[in-house]
Amino acid sequence: AQMRQGDVVLVWGGTGGLGSYAVQFVRNGGGIPVALVGSEDKARLLREQGCEHVINRSELNLPEEGFRHPKAGRILGEAIRSLVGEAPQLVFEYLGAETFATSVYVAKRGGRIVTCGSSTGYRHQYDNRYLWMRLKQIIGSHGFNYHEAVQTNRLISRGMIHPTLTKV
Repeated sequence: AQMRQGDVVLVWGGTGGLGSYAVQFVRNGGGIPVALVGSEDKARLLREQGCEHVINRSELNLPEEGFRHPKAGRILGEAIRSLVGEAPQLVFEYLGAETFATSVYVAKRGGRIVTCGSSTGYRHQYDNRYLWMRLKQIIGSHGFNYHEAVQTNRLISRGMIHPTLTKV
């Protein structure tokens, strides 16, 4: 996604398997991670791991339909801007149908949405005007190539990236 230093990056599920890696890669790469979680315990864990900007979705006063509701993007966007002063240049989106429309909405004009999964469903519905009228891009990603896997393992062995495990 060509993240640059200072880019604000929204990470859905910041304490999950993919999300926890994303938060660390963004932070270590000079970006500003904004992690979304579902409880205060998870928010506390992220803050202990050095993620300064965390949003607990249970405190957002979303409509009953959650992030599928058209107003959810406005609500989340306001929360992000109140934390970091601007909309995210990048959105790390892997939840799918439940959150995709909100991801497209909250990305900054000219921003990018990186998708690498759809755990809540593969059929995404979103208002395409927020994509084309605001010059946003959707980038598909699937895992990593051999070189990236070696580099990730190198960062783990050097203690720069830590796998987040709930239990073994």
